[in-house]
Amino acid sequence: MQIKIETEILGNLLFEEDMKFKLHPYEINIESNSEIEKPIISINKKITNYLEFLPKIELNKNNISSIILPKEDYINEQIEILKHIESFGAIDKGIKKINWDNCKIIWTPENELEEKELPIREYSRNLNYNIQPKIISKDWLRNTVLYRKQLQHLSLPFSFYRAGVNYYHSFQYQEAFINFYLMLEGFFANNQFKNEKVKSEFKKSIILKKSINSVVLRLKEMKDVHYEWFITTCEKYNKKADENGIIHFLVELRGNLSHFSMGKPNKHRNPFADKDFHSLAFIIMSICLFASIDLRLEPFRKEKLYC
Repeated sequence: MQIKIETEILGNLLFEEDMKFKLHPYEINIESNSEIEKPIISINKKITNYLEFLPKIELNKNNISSIILPKEDYINEQIEILKHIESFGAIDKGIKKINWDNCKIIWTPENELEEKELPIREYSRNLNYNIQPKIISKDWLRNTVLYRKQLQHLSLPFSFYRAGVNYYHSFQYQEAFINFYLMLEGFFANNQFKNEKVKSEFKKSIILKKSINSVVLRLKEMKDVHYEWFITTCEKYNKKADENGIIHFLVELRGNLSHFSMGKPNKHRNPFADKDFHSLAFIIMSICLFASIDLRLEPFRKEKLYC
């Protein structure tokens, strides 16, 4: 059985010719002809003990079939090769990205038996958010402009939220987290940048604590992967799963993700490990969204919440 992964190469690139070469146990191929929109890179490998890696069709109690996809550990080394080409290609040739996280997986049987064991020949790892369109009304536009003077101080820090959401929906969760953090830092850190001083300032803010508590309640109601990550992370730092626990790990992880170390690569920023920070980005994005509501109301309150 042959297993191939293929994906696009992004960048302003010219290829002298289509390329194919073998490096045991892999065959690496790049297609760049005029018939395809973007160059395609593929890595092919022969697998002998393949049964546990094949997709399977299962029937539920109502005899409705569904396809069960296997864990993709068996393509890890091929993905690592793509990451390696991406990193060196960025420096040497201006490659912007190789879409290794959105690759197509193709199975090619080599005999009749293998063909019978294969329910589907290919599938794609297409990561995307199904974002519903939001209606922009004339009232919203008028009010946004009408109250500009009262709220113009929010324009710059809110731009970090905009950047964070764009990174989040592009699955760049570490970049998303940093931008969301900058929004909170600008509003609530009071020009403090040392970890312990920032934590102290964060704990003084009524708006921030109120927003964090709203997120904690939401996580407890959802009890999903983000809630599990929240509980596990607080335990890791020996903190209670409450507002102080969140403040602690937000500040600590901001420090970790602002650095890189060859000695401890898993502790710091890692562009290849964005999925590990999905829940962190989701939690801080939710905090920023709740905080933005009170921050917009604050100029119109007789009794201010912010301190």
